Amino acid sequence: MRKIYDAIIIGSGAAAYSVADWLYKENVTDIAIIAENRLSGTSRNTGSDKQTYYKMSMDGFTHDSPYKMAQDIFSAGCCDGEKMYLQSVNSVKCFLRLCDYGVGFPQDEFGGFPGYKTDHDNTVRATSIGPLTSKVMTEKLEKVVLDKNDTPLFDNRQVVEILKEGSRAIGIAALNTKTNNFEVFYAKNIICATGAPACIYENSVYPESQHGMTGVLIESGVRLCNFSQWQYGMASVDFRWNVSGSFMQVIPRFVSVDESGNEYDFLNCYFETAEEMCNNIFLKGYQWPFSFDRAEKSSRIDIAVHNEMKKGRKICLDYTVNPSGFCFENLDEEARLYLEKNNATGNTPIERLRKLNPKAIDVYLNQNIDISKEKLRIAVCAQHNNGGVYTDNNCETDVEGLYVIGEAAGTFGLARPGGTALNDTQVSGLLCARHIKEKAALTCDFETSAFCFEKYKGFIIDNEIDYSNIKAKMSRCAAFLRSKEECVDLLDEIDDKISNYPLRHKSLGDYFYDRDMLISAKALLETIISEMSLTGSRGGAVYFEKGEPVPENSEYRKYLTITDNGKVSFVETKPVPKTDEPFEKYLSRI
Repeated sequence: MRKIYDAIIIGSGAAAYSVADWLYKENVTDIAIIAENRLSGTSRNTGSDKQTYYKMSMDGFTHDSPYKMAQDIFSAGCCDGEKMYLQSVNSVKCFLRLCDYGVGFPQDEFGGFPGYKTDHDNTVRATSIGPLTSKVMTEKLEKVVLDKNDTPLFDNRQVVEILKEGSRAIGIAALNTKTNNFEVFYAKNIICATGAPACIYENSVYPESQHGMTGVLIESGVRLCNFSQWQYGMASVDFRWNVSGSFMQVIPRFVSVDESGNEYDFLNCYFETAEEMCNNIFLKGYQWPFSFDRAEKSSRIDIAVHNEMKKGRKICLDYTVNPSGFCFENLDEEARLYLEKNNATGNTPIERLRKLNPKAIDVYLNQNIDISKEKLRIAVCAQHNNGGVYTDNNCETDVEGLYVIGEAAGTFGLARPGGTALNDTQVSGLLCARHIKEKAALTCDFETSAFCFEKYKGFIIDNEIDYSNIKAKMSRCAAFLRSKEECVDLLDEIDDKISNYPLRHKSLGDYFYDRDMLISAKALLETIISEMSLTGSRGGAVYFEKGEPVPENSEYRKYLTITDNGKVSFVETKPVPKTDEPFEKYLSRI
């Protein structure tokens, strides 16, 4: 008799372990976790200077509310007010659970949680435990789920297909990468917590072990929401890490290096004065993601870095000397007072960083990179997909029984405050678990597996198959600077590769990886071309037609972009809900 779980969770990061724990709390315990590699993935392997967790203010004096938090996120445009309210109203509960599990967020002497300002935000809702916030979150949640709750984890399984009967998901087919055999797992509910399609860009801060499985989900019949809305920012490339926050606030020198080893202080050419350049480097700390709205301000730095890379030069941050023309006394008041308050007024960027955030230096020392002695190579990299798979308020997709949570879901809009992604991993797990609990009494009778093993028996090993050029082209023409004409040409190329996709690769696993990448890239290009021809440049990208940037049509901020089988439509966003119902109405429901 085949085993049918109440729920199967795909992934082993903060979102996956979050939903597993919430399911146990809802008394849904017959669950299993499927992982491609338990130690891979974004949650466990990425961070920044002080990786941010965004939640409602809890410092004891800042005026805040779930409604205000939701309204602040919603106001940037292209996201659903109801979902933002759900993110906000559940943030404190989810945050305190992490504290109970041992994630040591800083507290003041009275028990309040002090905060700071992060990207796309003017509040102090941000908190952090340092560069490794999501890693520690994942490890603490994993211990609860695997040790305390004794949840089975099937590692080294690469999910290649969502199995369905009609419009309902009934299980998954996975490649066991140790045995190279296919396995089928059945469940009443499938929860995908596999992150963004990190595989589609060459310049990426995602760990190389992070692929995502958006292509598999697209093939299952889901729609996408805001898929074109990505977040890009500067990151180191020899070791993939965001150079945000204090990495910029200490005002390092930017330098490009040509093939002959000649160095260029290129950033001076993009600003009228050294003071303007240095102040904008500082602002990059909490204006780190590229923003079309700041293309003439701090985001001019991203454009400068990109232009130097097009010349074939390597771009580096130098923390050993100040930028040309740097003068501490000439900094704007915001930058000067911030550094003075933190006693970070040293003579060089590395001296200032030692005072402001010594843990940021240790991140690189642990990778045998000493930024006190050597330059740090960087690029403008893909960092977060604000869009993804379209889900309802319960995180369920158009395919019944198939849920998508965390970064794989299309939750956020044009300008996501830094750290909301970590809050989302916890809240979406809670919402998903609650909905599955409501359906717990449902019975399922699965008749067929609907997976064809036979078609892969003819697989041939071929080490010549390589699609890395597609990723390079995606970074060049479909990242934060997007050319319609180049995107159209690349879409034609990808369509041809998918139509003639060979049953051969370096391995069977690579066969499915590359196919997933091509399908995901195709969907992104289709969305960019159809959407941005109407909306123009916005959010994290500038859109060009015939070499000229297209201005934004801000009317489209009122809509979600829905991609369904290559076709784009627009759905009006719902406002943040607000009711004036008397308390007694809710008391009567108990």
